[in-house]
Amino acid sequence: MKKLLAILVLGLFLITPSQANDIRDFQIEGISVGDSLLKFVDKNTILSSRKYTYKDNEFYTLDIWSEKFKEYPVMQFHLKNNDNNYQIHGFSGALIFGKSSIYYPESEKLCKEKKNSIEIEIDKLFKNAKKYSRDIVGQEDYDPEAIRHETYFILNDGQVWLQCVTWGKTAKKKHNIMDNLRISIVSNEFDKWMTNKAY
Repeated sequence: MKKLLAILVLGLFLITPSQANDIRDFQIEGISVGDSLLKFVDKNTILSSRKYTYKDNEFYTLDIWSEKFKEYPVMQFHLKNNDNNYQIHGFSGALIFGKSSIYYPESEKLCKEKKNSIEIEIDKLFKNAKKYSRDIVGQEDYDPEAIRHETYFILNDGQVWLQCVTWGKTAKKKHNIMDNLRISIVSNEFDKWMTNKAY
């Protein structure tokens, strides 16, 4: 039985009948690593969604806005090129704080509080996982004022990432971006590619 990992604005709800062992056991919006994206959205939605490419073209990333996703404003999916089945190798859901392009200084506190509460629950699920956290100021030239709080859970067959980012005043206005808390579930294959080949 697959466990359900659902993050709501009003709280974190986890159904965990047993301790987690396999990254494919976890779901966000009913979606798991290894599923076909076609189970959740039609092909036209996939082809018309915003696409990100990388230096190496083995994988690409899609942002999909859909009313079928109940808990998140947008979901992001990592897929392989030339895969007509659109198998999911990693995906993310994000909670939004404040509004796009408007500086919202309370975001960091609110985002970090939500991240910490989620982290406590994930600790219970992944009792044997390796875990590390880091706090970073700045994101290269894109936004030297960005503040990021990140925690990574390393499993045998994949990873779970919690990433909280609040943007500086200039970057928010320039790029029309939103402060967010992102939870990601990725396969080892995708993570290895992202680390060694994507950029």
